[in-house]
Amino acid sequence: MILLTGITGNNGGATANALLEKGVKFRALVRDLDKASDWADKGVELVQGDLSDPASITAALDGIHRAVLILPNGEEQESLEASFINTAKEAGLPWIIKLSSPEAVRGTTSPIPLAHIAGEDAIMASGMNWTFVRPSFFMQNFRSSIGAARSGGKLSMPMGNGDVVVTDTADAGAFIAHVLTTEDSTAHYGQYYDITGPDTVLTFQDIANVIGEVIDAKVEYDDCDAAAYQEAIRPYHKNEWHSDAVAYLFAEIANGNTPGHKTSTFQDMMGRPGKSLKEYLQEVS
Repeated sequence: MILLTGITGNNGGATANALLEKGVKFRALVRDLDKASDWADKGVELVQGDLSDPASITAALDGIHRAVLILPNGEEQESLEASFINTAKEAGLPWIIKLSSPEAVRGTTSPIPLAHIAGEDAIMASGMNWTFVRPSFFMQNFRSSIGAARSGGKLSMPMGNGDVVVTDTADAGAFIAHVLTTEDSTAHYGQYYDITGPDTVLTFQDIANVIGEVIDAKVEYDDCDAAAYQEAIRPYHKNEWHSDAVAYLFAEIANGNTPGHKTSTFQDMMGRPGKSLKEYLQEVS
């Protein structure tokens, strides 16, 4: 039996959809049953609990042989992941799969990758079998860029001369579901899977060009002021910690500390290319 966290978020929801498409029954640990009620209607077993409450985690883990730890980036991410990992270890969970990030590399000072590193380290020290799935920069970050490009002809982000490789959350979810349902799960133990979509490494002018192809108009990349951008995104995040952390992560891309790195892992394991940025933008435009 599989336990999934984060089902009401983008990545958890994508993983849930992929599992349902495979006809796999699973359990989801949720904080708010009403918020997750649509998943219950689809046949998902919901268990109410909180990652800060070890007793509710223990109850959710009853009869579970593999768990997927997916949390949104946030100020409490590290402590909540630690709570789940410690409780899972005590419960004797055989295998844990964590959604992480390829930016989680030693030497970073960025809060979001640091939280992922802490989670990875805690899992590796736990003695449980583990797998880390680390999708690259999500295409969903450009969902609102279509409207802005149509109205102003620009992709405005403070990314300097940085570059990225992009991944669709749906592909990340499909990959996790594949890992979970492989007949020989031991093949995935101790593996870091850095996954990307089929696009090459893209500069932000390259991304602006793709947006232009989709809307049939010229779009320029505007390397906007980082401080002004940081203030502009504050209303779209839960708190200042989150907007500051995103700005910090973007700064590491801008200064080249976390360059894009394309892999063939998704295609090699799934037997198909993932979704391209152009295909994704065409769907949401």
